[in-house]
Amino acid sequence: MKVIHWNISKKNQPISGVKRYEDELSQKIHDLYPSDDLRRIQRSDNKILGSAFLSWIYRYTQKDADIVHATFQTIAPVVYFRRPTKFIITVLDLTPIIYPETQNDISTKIQWMLTPRALKFPDRIITISEFTKNELIRLWNFDEKKIKVVYLGVDHSRYYPMDKVSCKGKFGLNPNEKHILVVASNLPHKRMDITKKVFEQVKHEYPDIKLLKVGYGDILQGDGIVNLGWVKEEDMPSLYNAADLFLHTAEYEGFGLPVLEAMACDLPVVVSKSASLPEIVGDCGELVDLSVSDYLENFVSVIVQIVKEGSTKNGPEQANLFTWEKTARETYRLYEEVMEQM
Repeated sequence: MKVIHWNISKKNQPISGVKRYEDELSQKIHDLYPSDDLRRIQRSDNKILGSAFLSWIYRYTQKDADIVHATFQTIAPVVYFRRPTKFIITVLDLTPIIYPETQNDISTKIQWMLTPRALKFPDRIITISEFTKNELIRLWNFDEKKIKVVYLGVDHSRYYPMDKVSCKGKFGLNPNEKHILVVASNLPHKRMDITKKVFEQVKHEYPDIKLLKVGYGDILQGDGIVNLGWVKEEDMPSLYNAADLFLHTAEYEGFGLPVLEAMACDLPVVVSKSASLPEIVGDCGELVDLSVSDYLENFVSVIVQIVKEGSTKNGPEQANLFTWEKTARETYRLYEEVMEQM
């Protein structure tokens, strides 16, 4: 079977959830099915040749494949130029549709304007959560039978429980202080406004507690807030283990990979009961409903209890349900199903 993975990420860009998915999926399929011909199209780092459309024109048109798997939804409009023999596309989330203010340039606006109709053309669609699958059905009345949910995974050889004191020392953190970790951008749906309000109230109970913020965007201002910016991927397992609690207040998520990584490291997680997050956390984390009027108090109450008494939730047990090998095998089975329809 000849398969092309057409990626939206660039070869040398900093790691992100999308890039991790694209890298892990390609590598695991290659490892599990070495006799197949799997090739990747990745965007050039060159500003002019870096767009998805030009990647298609310059590279895909020179190749032949049984299946083209586009691993990001805004690649879908290329079917207007040339439709592959068999076409599968992954829809990670629909954030720019729900939050149009995140479409911050003309290219992004055009891509998302064309994407909904173009998503009608693929033979099958992969979503990374039941939530995103239901969003496709809710917004555009997609055929449920055409959509397959394939969850993301976590690398358990890297993300696992470690000694907390030594991990705190690696980042120069006081082992006698408590640290809340947040891994998120400052985009509107991440609700950093909630994060800040919750932390300010928790700090009334524990004046020495610190909030460690990882991710791009404006600096989160406030007493006790430490903005770490981008942290190297190889350092993230140690950072999860250095923290005492993971907080995620997003109201819209396609999956929530940092939450899963935190659970794999046995870090107690407190997240909003929104979008895909209940699917990922299951019964092994604390879920707070944003739709109730006292959600801030509920966040604070749960966090204070964990800081005081710890957590009995088994995060690693839940995280073990998600592996990149499982992601690759389920994706490959879909390739086989599509090929059988030829």
